[in-house]
Amino acid sequence: MPSALPDGQPAPSDGSLPASALAVPEDDVTRPFGFYVHVPYCASRCGYCDFNTYTAAELGGGASQAAYADDAIAEIRLARRVLGDADRPVETVFFGGGTPTLLPAGDLGRILGAIRDEFGLADGAEVSTEANPESVDPWYLDGLREAGFTRLSFGMQSARAHVLEVLERHHTPGRAQECVAEARAAGFEHVNLDLIYGTPGEDDADWQASLDAVLAAEPDHVSAYALIVEDG
Repeated sequence: MPSALPDGQPAPSDGSLPASALAVPEDDVTRPFGFYVHVPYCASRCGYCDFNTYTAAELGGGASQAAYADDAIAEIRLARRVLGDADRPVETVFFGGGTPTLLPAGDLGRILGAIRDEFGLADGAEVSTEANPESVDPWYLDGLREAGFTRLSFGMQSARAHVLEVLERHHTPGRAQECVAEARAAGFEHVNLDLIYGTPGEDDADWQASLDAVLAAEPDHVSAYALIVEDG
């Protein structure tokens, strides 16, 4: 849904926007309504990551993880006031980061509840969160499922210890596969595993080992990304 102001006009501090900025084109009324929640916190920074993320050390005395849920809920309520009445419910909700699962499961549930209360969720809506394998346990996954999450995406990246070390990932080989089993036990029917290929020092045998580990875990979806090495 468009929300841009005319060129040169600052956004009002109260979130109000002119009707012209909120008009929905006639050919846009049937587009799916998706909601993305960015949780920018990480326990440590991976060298290859170029997303908007912050460690506790980088934040210093600034924004805190403890206040994030309340701030996000306030933003969701502001969006509701700005956009007016919803013309269709939310069909997909995706929590990305960062590492959303650094927040308590209850906080993610409260944010999801605010989306549900303010915008409504369509029947069968997909509610997904990213997770690092070392950031969750069976009890945490139970909490996510009870809160209404329907899909999990685990950052496996590799099944080889030396590749994970180069990528500065902190979970052990095999932990992602354990997460899939724990997710199934919690009632999740939709689980994704992320892989990264092209890591320096990774050979064909390493990549094959990762593929074999993924197939053995039997996720519902696999995403594979080529490592991008930036200058500097």
